[in-house]
Amino acid sequence: MRKLALFIITLALGLPLALVALLFLAIEDHPLVDRRVILTPEHVERAKQIIDAHRYWVRPGMLASARVIPADADLAANYLANRFGKGSAQVALADRNAVIRLSLPLNGYPLDGYLNLEATLVETAELPQLQSVNIGKLSLPDALTDMLMPQLVRWLRYSPEYRAGFDTLRLVKMSPNELNIIYRWEGDFPHEVRAAVVDNNERERLLRYQSLLAANSKQYGPVVSLSEVLPPLVRLASERSVSGDALAENRALILVTTFYVLGISLEQILPEAAGWPRPLRHTVTIDKRDDFAKHFMVSATIAAYADTALADVVGLYKEVEDSRSGSGFSFNDIAADRAGTKFGEKAVASESSAQQLQRRVASGLKDSDLMPVWSDLPEFMAEAEFKRRFGGIDAPAYREMMRKIEQRVAALLVLH
Repeated sequence: MRKLALFIITLALGLPLALVALLFLAIEDHPLVDRRVILTPEHVERAKQIIDAHRYWVRPGMLASARVIPADADLAANYLANRFGKGSAQVALADRNAVIRLSLPLNGYPLDGYLNLEATLVETAELPQLQSVNIGKLSLPDALTDMLMPQLVRWLRYSPEYRAGFDTLRLVKMSPNELNIIYRWEGDFPHEVRAAVVDNNERERLLRYQSLLAANSKQYGPVVSLSEVLPPLVRLASERSVSGDALAENRALILVTTFYVLGISLEQILPEAAGWPRPLRHTVTIDKRDDFAKHFMVSATIAAYADTALADVVGLYKEVEDSRSGSGFSFNDIAADRAGTKFGEKAVASESSAQQLQRRVASGLKDSDLMPVWSDLPEFMAEAEFKRRFGGIDAPAYREMMRKIEQRVAALLVLH
């Protein structure tokens, strides 16, 4: 009996000490990976090519593949680590395996420092398996990893959006030249996935702003300014934010407004919206130009739901494409993009920032509050003319023009 009591006391004292020791082995003072996320129009173009290939060629029930070059796989990992964990990541592809390095700042929870992970993802006949997992100075035996990974996958499958991804995925093949993801497309996202992505609270918010916009649209003429559309919606958001979530309210009204400006029904992303009140169709403008309103709101949505860097690079990609085969590269479109990006960023930066924007917009707007001076900005330039005048998107003349635009955007009253 005495030995049993001694064993229990030793276990009670020793287990916490062991856990503390493991914690200190796992947490390090410096990141294993420390990288900026640099997005370029070329990255957007390659992502669009993958999406277009799926959209135009893949049919329900079809087995398809998405081929990703190593640099893009590496960029995607780093972007996701930064976006969701404020950290950095690195992926190096090799023959039938990939080495993954990940660093996440802890910021005082549970300790200051970094959680550094290094592991090898090994190709199998089904989904890849993790091997050689190191967390800080702590090395996990492969036997332990083999035991834990199936449990982790089963846990992830409980979530509808992850389950859909696992059910779609068939095989991942790795080589130094590409990451080849083989999947079976069933034709649409299941209802449960849509329900998980857009929860009941978000549905209520979207319906609320859609209903108000539908009512307000009856008072508009054929052409209406965005500076007239936004204030009533934002006043409602301000009222709801008193006892609610100002960031979520702002995201919802921005999304509803963007679909309205683009002339697209919300049922494209939420089928039940087909039964919601519908705004009357109007042309929405800033400074009497509907393209400015579209650029502004699309960039605001990307910034509010994703981040500023992605919003900026998507806008730049659009202008580069226009210079090749569209209306031409236009710096005034870029100005509208950047203004929208800053609007979306401020709308969700923090609770105080969200409420400050609400107060500013609710008091009333003019077009000049949303869009900087643009009449002297070059537009409609074909690629050859753009390069002759500005040297390309990395040249000094281009950077100087962007500096001027950023200064004008920063001075917009809606952002203050």
